[in-house]
Amino acid sequence: MAKSKNHTNHNQSRKNHRNGIKRALPMYLHNSKRGSWLPALINARRVRKNNQKAAVKARRERLAAHNAKQN
Repeated sequence: MAKSKNHTNHNQSRKNHRNGIKRALPMYLHNSKRGSWLPALINARRVRKNNQKAAVKARRERLAAHNAKQN
């Protein structure tokens, strides 16, 4: 009696590519904040907002310094 086939990868690549191989979503899109401690969530929201403001301010300062150096 002949040995039975143990493994084949036939057609798997085609099947995977029919709808496209997609990148996994970043973890921050998966994490649910439901049930978390509310004061911590509110504080984190404020921190994100102020960090963004600081980043915008720093970028404006860098651009102003760069433009002053060029002129």
